[in-house]
Amino acid sequence: MGFYIMIMSFILGIFFTILGGSRWKRNFLYKAFIVLGIILILFAIYLARPH
Repeated sequence: MGFYIMIMSFILGIFFTILGGSRWKRNFLYKAFIVLGIILILFAIYLARPH
């Protein structure tokens, strides 16, 4: 279960970061997408660490 959450978090993080980065001057919402994408990528890296 954790593996699937890690993969989905990583994919969504990359998607939100690219979407926000390509349109960051248009709206505040796209800047929030960049922050959300980075948080999801960091969460995926945390889940990928061996415990």
